[in-house]
Amino acid sequence: MQVPANATVSTVKIPLVHRPKNLPEFHAANERRATRFQQFADGKLGDSALPSVSLVDVQDMEYFGEVSIGSPAQTFKVIYDTGSSNLWVPSKACSNCKADGPKYDAAKSTTYTKDGQSFALQYGTGSCTGFISQDSVGIGGQTITNFKFGEVTQEAADVFGAAPFDGILGMGPAKAAVDKVPMPMDQLVAQGKIQHNVFSFFLQSGGKAGSILTLGGTDRKYYTGDFTYIPTSKTASLLPYWMISASDIKIGGVSTKACGWLLGCQGVVDTGTSILAGPPSAVNKLVSQIGTVKEDCSNVASLPTVVFTFNGHDFPLEPDFYVIRVQDPSTNKDVCQLGLQGINAGAPIWILGDPFLRKYYTVWDAEQKRVGFALAQPQLEEVVV
Repeated sequence: MQVPANATVSTVKIPLVHRPKNLPEFHAANERRATRFQQFADGKLGDSALPSVSLVDVQDMEYFGEVSIGSPAQTFKVIYDTGSSNLWVPSKACSNCKADGPKYDAAKSTTYTKDGQSFALQYGTGSCTGFISQDSVGIGGQTITNFKFGEVTQEAADVFGAAPFDGILGMGPAKAAVDKVPMPMDQLVAQGKIQHNVFSFFLQSGGKAGSILTLGGTDRKYYTGDFTYIPTSKTASLLPYWMISASDIKIGGVSTKACGWLLGCQGVVDTGTSILAGPPSAVNKLVSQIGTVKEDCSNVASLPTVVFTFNGHDFPLEPDFYVIRVQDPSTNKDVCQLGLQGINAGAPIWILGDPFLRKYYTVWDAEQKRVGFALAQPQLEEVVV
């Protein structure tokens, strides 16, 4: 059947680049993560009633793609992040942004409209401030008109100065948006660019090319079998995250008893965290049962499988996924590190980061308030979109 040229497209594809960490960056990220969550637990970050960006750590994000703003288009590399809910990029007026990075120039866009509302994001290691502007925004070849986004005029230079991207495009729940501006996904649907407020990620491992974000649905090419859907948990109505509840976490087939009988383990499904994380006491039990990961990677194959149980379905995660291979720049050799960390967030929150999302092709369905997992189909690196 031929589709009329003016019809809504079913899905939009956005290629993603993966830039994995090296060994010093891996350790630095662990330290920042622990510090940031401890600040959150101590009430030093964000509004305690609505912690809008407490999960976000741009230095922990490894997958990024492009977005264009304005007419003619000004292109930026951004993190498509399920842990936050705003689009922001550096402004031409930024006082301390990367000298060689692109900056949005409203004067060069014929579709720019002034808004001027102040804009601020608080991060564990600093803040970004600026103002809201309105312009056309292009995502995967589709254009959202009159979209409100943040122009950052001052950023935490130590956070963003060496980042391999320019800004963030948030894909978290709408209630997490700073200044309550509309979400990109909401606007793609509202303006008839795609039919459904659904998106899915396929993440390649080890810096390989071929990672893909699909807006509007899923792509059969990237998974095998069927999706298992898990409804967002009741906690998600209080905390603005993509949160689901695990009833159990098992190691070697034995329950760790980490999940309470009433609420289970509350897990945030987050593309913006490069490891798995959870409450320190529970993670310590898991680590002791997993055993030592040898840096020379010699015992990876003998480590146990970690199994997460969601909605009555088991999702095994083998050591090839939860053990992260990072390059030691001093030797140019791979070093193995456990991709699991205890974090004190003030609430017993788990984070299902990239190790889990590389094993399972994941779909976030805002319309039916659910997250779905299917076994990812490995792709050749030469994938061309």
